[in-house]
Amino acid sequence: MLSEKKTSCIDHQQLDVLFLHIPKYNNYYPALNVHSSCNRMALGLLALADFMYENGYRSRIIHTGIEHRLDKNFSFAETLRKYRPGVIGFSQHFHHNLVDTLQWAAQAKQILPESFIVLGGFTSTFFAQNIMQQAPFVDAICKGDAELPLLKLCKRIFEEQSHDLKGVPNFIWRQGKIIKDNEQSYTITQEIFNRLNFTNFSLLEHAEEYIGLPKAPIRTNLPGKFDKVLNTLIGRDKEKLYWGLPVGRGCIFNCAYCGGGSRAQQAINARKGIIVRKQEDVVKTICSLVEFGFRGAYVSFDPGSEWSEKYYKELFRKLRITRHPFKLLFSSWRLPTENFFTEFSKTFDQKSAVLISPETGSNRIRAQSRPNSFTNEELMARLRYADELGVRTVVYFSIGAFERTNQDLEQTLLLKKQIEEQINNVSIEGFLVETEPGAPWQLNPIKYEINLLRRNFSDFIRDHSVQKYSSMSHLGYTTCLFGTPSIEPEEFRDRLLQIRCKHFCKKKVRCKVMQQVWRMGRAVRMVPCPEAQSIEDILSPSSNPKV
Repeated sequence: MLSEKKTSCIDHQQLDVLFLHIPKYNNYYPALNVHSSCNRMALGLLALADFMYENGYRSRIIHTGIEHRLDKNFSFAETLRKYRPGVIGFSQHFHHNLVDTLQWAAQAKQILPESFIVLGGFTSTFFAQNIMQQAPFVDAICKGDAELPLLKLCKRIFEEQSHDLKGVPNFIWRQGKIIKDNEQSYTITQEIFNRLNFTNFSLLEHAEEYIGLPKAPIRTNLPGKFDKVLNTLIGRDKEKLYWGLPVGRGCIFNCAYCGGGSRAQQAINARKGIIVRKQEDVVKTICSLVEFGFRGAYVSFDPGSEWSEKYYKELFRKLRITRHPFKLLFSSWRLPTENFFTEFSKTFDQKSAVLISPETGSNRIRAQSRPNSFTNEELMARLRYADELGVRTVVYFSIGAFERTNQDLEQTLLLKKQIEEQINNVSIEGFLVETEPGAPWQLNPIKYEINLLRRNFSDFIRDHSVQKYSSMSHLGYTTCLFGTPSIEPEEFRDRLLQIRCKHFCKKKVRCKVMQQVWRMGRAVRMVPCPEAQSIEDILSPSSNPKV
């Protein structure tokens, strides 16, 4: 097992592989004005950089959001020329930063035309053919798991001095003007998974800034120092949570709106079932996170009741032995058992929480939309048990995603009221679900009774390029909840937001105040106005990323 405390000796010498995480810079929501999102890196990026470093290739990660936070005049060109990496790898896991990643990849090819530009992650895998056909500056895309394929690519480039990727698994690549699509034959093995180090933060440029990085940094036209102070006051992650404790990969469920469920995992990553880390390795990771400065973590890996009971009981027992004060937000994919809540209460303080998503107040609709379903009565009984133990719970409803009539919506609001009246230590959240690539309802909208607006690559590019994009307002679908599935997307969005604001938002006054603040800020040009982009600009190598 690689040491979780290992550091690197990377300095400003030339790199073999430079990994880049590009946030989505242009988001708009009235209470936040223009802000950036998608600031959490893909869970495996640090491990992938460390894997390359362990195998002799000089690697480093740059999070451009962090760099712009430290220096508004951050120069991508100067950075690339300083490191002159032979391979530049762009993390394209999330669909939200698709536009930004393609723009920065185009710039990278223009600045260092001799470097090999690679994309990887869920979204780039799902749209691999589209990206290769429409983005000539991308040399290759690694589909699915990337550890051994990327290692073989580097050996081909640096040792054999060739860009011919014939025989390198999982890659779609260019041979002149021809696009070659190699067999996707590699998925991570248990042996390699056990070797991965997820906390070698020495490979991340300015890693100390990643602790407490706001989830949605607000953009202003103020000088850098004042901009950072404002973000610290308004949006800093005071909890210092690590968003994505690495426990395992894969999923056994197939929830309607999730692009990471079992069928999507098989289609995108060629993964069948799950792969899991040993509990002692997860504990080592937690100890390293604490040593680095994180105070807790969010985990979303809960594949089945029987498995989870045994696994997490042992993990929590081992964690208690370390006596590390550590907060955990546990996102449960099913309804936790009483035994799970008991073990959770023994291990974590009251700032920790178990997150449960009934999605809707309708038992019938819930059973149709998720395979690991439960009834309202079972949910209430489990929430009462957690409440008695002093375990905090957070209950999530996905507003408008599954309800198709006013009666359906009334059942959701009724269940919300029941929870509020009977459970003390609970928070209730209402969120709007947007369409993800590869989600069951994105692939089969008729089955789920949605009018799909994001069918292909161009639709995702379109939505992420609009002037006032927000994951809260550009959902990628409409339904017949308000009488007709052909309702205008803007009206559908606005009516859902009104429901959320009326029934689920507890910050109405703050929201209205902040909207006035940003309105005045735009008037005096203290904060930027949202901008739209064209598809032609996005896919043009000569276009500059709009930051």
